[in-house]
Amino acid sequence: MAVHRLADPDTTAEPALDRVVDAAAAAFVAPIAAISLIHDDQQRIKAHRGLAIGAIARGTGFCRFALDRTSAFECCDSWADPGFATLPSVIGRPHIRYYMGAPLRLLNGIDVGALCVIDTVPRPPASADQVACLLALARQASRVLEAGSDIWSDAA
Repeated sequence: MAVHRLADPDTTAEPALDRVVDAAAAAFVAPIAAISLIHDDQQRIKAHRGLAIGAIARGTGFCRFALDRTSAFECCDSWADPGFATLPSVIGRPHIRYYMGAPLRLLNGIDVGALCVIDTVPRPPASADQVACLLALARQASRVLEAGSDIWSDAA
């Protein structure tokens, strides 16, 4: 139900969330970054770079694994992990090999989605600084979602 309180997940342009996604992609030099909202059996993409999908079934994506964690979830090589090797997004487009996602946690403690960075090649584990960066950006995105306002305005 928490996702329903947020801005409509089907809307397209939200500059503040686009900036969070851009910052995550730049920080990780990643070809793909996204903010997804997860509710029931769907994962809806709220903001993205390098990814052209609107929604997927919750059970076929990586972002569900980022929920209810105190830190980020990371899969360094999806082909080497039998739990992920057969996911549609691994064997088909966008051919995910690396995934790291941080939960989008509202002030009431409910996780509503994830901010993630994705690559099409395997990567070594992220550094502690990289994990901290993604978690901080996820907190920023959570604030934007909850406030429904652009707290990353150009004036800030």
